[in-house]
Amino acid sequence: MNHDEYAASEIIQDTAMKLATIETVLDVRPHPNADRLELCTVLGWQTIIRKGEFATGDRIVFVPIDTILPKAPWSDFLADKKNPEKPIRLRTIKLRGQFSQGLALPLTVLPECVRGWNVGADVGGELGIRKFEKEIPAQLSGVAKGNFPRHLAPKTDEDNALSNPDLVAEVLQYPVTVTRKLDGSSCTIIVKDGQIEHVCSRNLSLVESETNSFWRAARKLNLAGFSGVIQGELMGPGIQGNQLALLEPELFVFQIRDESGWYGVGEVEHECIRIGAKFVPVILEDVRGLGLAYLQDLADEQFILEPEIPAEGIVVRPHVPRDYVGEGRPLGFKVINRNYGE
Repeated sequence: MNHDEYAASEIIQDTAMKLATIETVLDVRPHPNADRLELCTVLGWQTIIRKGEFATGDRIVFVPIDTILPKAPWSDFLADKKNPEKPIRLRTIKLRGQFSQGLALPLTVLPECVRGWNVGADVGGELGIRKFEKEIPAQLSGVAKGNFPRHLAPKTDEDNALSNPDLVAEVLQYPVTVTRKLDGSSCTIIVKDGQIEHVCSRNLSLVESETNSFWRAARKLNLAGFSGVIQGELMGPGIQGNQLALLEPELFVFQIRDESGWYGVGEVEHECIRIGAKFVPVILEDVRGLGLAYLQDLADEQFILEPEIPAEGIVVRPHVPRDYVGEGRPLGFKVINRNYGE
C-alpha cells in the first residue's frame, strides 16, 4: 500500500453522520423577542424560522449544525457577503436571545423525485452538503499508513442527543455517568501484547514518527501486558488552541476495550493510572433520573480553565457499558454546549 501524506485536512469523508434528513416539524411557537420570527422544533433541535414559514406537522428538510452547505439559492442568505467564496458552515447562533441550531428548509429544495421519501431519509447527498471537518495542525499531520482500521476498533463519534431522541431514551433508562467533552483531536491506539499496532487519528492509521503528536502521546504510555483498544481526546500545543495550556501532547482517555469487552468507568480510571494516561473529567457518576433538558443545561454550564472559555459539552453513557447492537461501540450520546463556538 502506498503511504499518502496529508496535512491541511483529512480528505476521507466520514459518512456516519446524516447531513440532511426529511423530518416532521414537532411544534412552532412565537419568538419571545421578535414579532417576525418563530421557534421551530425538529427532532430535539430548536431552529429559528420566519413567521408563517412552517406549521406543526409539516414535512421539511432539516440540516444539522457542523455541516458545509453548497452555494445554492436556498443557502445564499447565509453566505459571507464580504467573502462570497468562503465555505458556508452551519453553526449554532443566538438571535434575539434564543438559540438556533440547524436549518429548516421546504421540501421544494429537493429534486421532485425524492420529495416523497420517508421521514428520516438522508438527503444530504442530493443537496451537496458535506460534513465540517476541522483542519489538522502541522504537528498532527503525518504519513497515512492506511484508513482507520474499523475491523479492529470503532470510530469515536458520539451521536448528538438532539438528533436522536430514541437513543437518549434508551441510554437514560440506565444509571449513567456524565463526562466533560474535550475539544481536541480524536485518537485511537490499538495494542497487542503490549506492542502498539496502530495509532490513529479520526480517519487514518498513521506511520510512526518522532514529531507526530499522536505517536508522541502514545509512546508515553506503559502498555506492558495490555491487548486491546484505547480511545481518547488528544490535547496539547497546537490542538484547538491548547485549551488546557499543556506543554506536551497528552491523551485524555474516555474508553478502553480488551478481549472481554468495554471497561466500566472505574476500570478505565484504574487502567489510566496503571498506563500513565489521564482520564476525561467526570461530572456525574452512576446517577438515574436525568432528563435531556437538565443535561442540556449542564452542558451549557461547562467551562475550560476559566469561566469565559466554554467547554464543548458533555458525553453521557450507561455506567455499566452497553453496546450499540451490531456496531461494536459503546452506547452513549453527546450534548453540545450551545455557548461553544457560538
